[in-house]
Amino acid sequence: MEGDWAGTLFSEHPGVTVMWLSGSALWGWYGLQSLLGLHPPTPLETEGYAFADRVAVGVVPLAALVSLGIVWGWFLLRRLFGTRVAWTATVLWAVDPFHLTNSKVLHLDATLSILMMLSALWMLIYVREHTVKSLVVSAVLGGLALLTKIAALFLVPFLGLCLLTDWLSSLRSSPSLLQGLRPALSHFLLWLLIAVVLYVLLWPVMWAQPRATVEQVVQQGIVRKISRAHSLPRFHRGRLMIGDPGSLYYLDTLLFRTTFLTLPYFFVGIAAAVRGREKRSWFLLGAFAVFYFIQMTLASRKESRYMLPVLLAIDVFSAGGIVWWVQRVSGRRLLRPAYLIGLLVLAQAIVVLPRFPYYGTHYNSLLGGARAAQRVLPLGYFGEGLDLAGRYVDSQPRAEELTVATQFLANEILAQYVRAPVYDVSNVGEEADFLIFGVQFTTRGRDFPRWGALWERIYKFREPEFVVSFDGIPYAWVHRPDAGPAIPHRLDVRLGDSIRLVGYRLAQNEVAPGEPLLLTLYWRAEAPVEGSYTVSVHLLGADGGVVYEQASMPVRGTRPTDDWSVGETVEDPYEVLIPADVPFGDYRLAVTMLDPNTSQPLPAYAAEGHRLVDEQVPLTAVRVVPVVPRWQEALSALWMTVILVGVIAPWLRRQK
Repeated sequence: MEGDWAGTLFSEHPGVTVMWLSGSALWGWYGLQSLLGLHPPTPLETEGYAFADRVAVGVVPLAALVSLGIVWGWFLLRRLFGTRVAWTATVLWAVDPFHLTNSKVLHLDATLSILMMLSALWMLIYVREHTVKSLVVSAVLGGLALLTKIAALFLVPFLGLCLLTDWLSSLRSSPSLLQGLRPALSHFLLWLLIAVVLYVLLWPVMWAQPRATVEQVVQQGIVRKISRAHSLPRFHRGRLMIGDPGSLYYLDTLLFRTTFLTLPYFFVGIAAAVRGREKRSWFLLGAFAVFYFIQMTLASRKESRYMLPVLLAIDVFSAGGIVWWVQRVSGRRLLRPAYLIGLLVLAQAIVVLPRFPYYGTHYNSLLGGARAAQRVLPLGYFGEGLDLAGRYVDSQPRAEELTVATQFLANEILAQYVRAPVYDVSNVGEEADFLIFGVQFTTRGRDFPRWGALWERIYKFREPEFVVSFDGIPYAWVHRPDAGPAIPHRLDVRLGDSIRLVGYRLAQNEVAPGEPLLLTLYWRAEAPVEGSYTVSVHLLGADGGVVYEQASMPVRGTRPTDDWSVGETVEDPYEVLIPADVPFGDYRLAVTMLDPNTSQPLPAYAAEGHRLVDEQVPLTAVRVVPVVPRWQEALSALWMTVILVGVIAPWLRRQK
């Protein structure tokens, strides 16, 4: 509007397609509201506004583009692999949970992925049909992908691979090396020319400062991403780190972000591709996935969403595997192939779609789902649950006058759902009216003060006022600092002459070996305490024997009992780590208070006045369970057996 073409450079990733599409929608929405006399803020005004509606408006054209891309992909896949594979693959794209998750956020990756996939499919069609039209369309889509994100530069070497395989194939029918090489080189240059021209025409900063722009894109978008990892903590396989999480990070992402259907049938699809008619197209599609995976692995900066183009390719291979498998096991009269394919894809839809709109909470059930995934990757990658936490706070009386604090980066999500200002918890702390914590940031922030200091010290052990859970796992917690600690389970047990255990909180009653039990004890001094005593937390077996014991002075050694004020309630947190070798089963949690000078427990008396056995205060039952429930393991094994039988049974019948 102002002719500041250089101002269209926002980052090393051009983002032009998203900028044009979402920007047009947002200004159109603003104009419509203005015509209706609603006096809305402009799309550039976000301070002090809950703007989830504007984010939704910005997402609409991106989601429409992805949807159209899926439909277009059906036509391309049908030309390459047949109607059944095309239908199966595009439906898998439509109900792929990770693809759905990325398609509903105002970001670049879903747009990038569909443009890259369409461009690559047109390349495969060119290799098969040798029409200049297919090459031109691929170049246009490739140029748009480059205008979205610099990672699309991968399409250039992939085009070279496609043309190389085509040239090598032509040598079988032509003795001349140059006869096939010249058109291949000319078509490679034509593709590049179209993509570059489009890149320049649609990104105004290239009109004003082309050289500086290209230098920034290359230095910041390629060189820096390869050499410099993200400066914020990363969680992977139980470890917290600042730096490159390693090559296994993307492998784990693919394993957990596929589904019970797409993961096993992907491997079936590879076997089917080797035996199929369109070997070259399948080979090139596989090369697309493998080499893009390698390209992204080489970079130090890694994000799980960067694997979306690979997941789309996996879906296509899974579709090929499903079609091949169904044709082997289905009978024409009993169960037609189309019906069985429909049932399989419907099963995935039934698993995925009820999660609306939190598709990102889906993790591959074959590997244990979210309960297993949380040991490998941080949950809540897309901020799932923070919206519900924000809406809860915004539903409070005079919500616009409140002060909300959350962890750094979570404030960008929460600001969409609360009218009150949202601050960084490291700056405001407990002076806020509400504190909101998200699972991604609590997982990654244990040793990162800006995220984890207040959570790890206090609120990790407190009963939240409001909690958002998916699959039984908390994703967001809302606390009100001025309300003080709530005591979920009340007790009235006297220890010695002057100490009373008034209650406890246990975050969970089921725990897997190697996981922590979060226990908070609440003490009160009835009279001045003369000694400094130690608290011992026990995990007791069915026979009453001590399986695990943790002893320390109260409040991590910072509040000795002889320093307690009379009438004061002391909040005493414990993180009881269950040993990895503890057998599964039922246990009891108990606590005693010891005199460190004599190593003898203080006498413990129940509310009724009788003395407790062994001076142990029984708290509650605890069940140690496997990370993946037995029934889920059995169901996964049965499903894998069904697929395997379908692969080998026809072969065994032929041997007879």
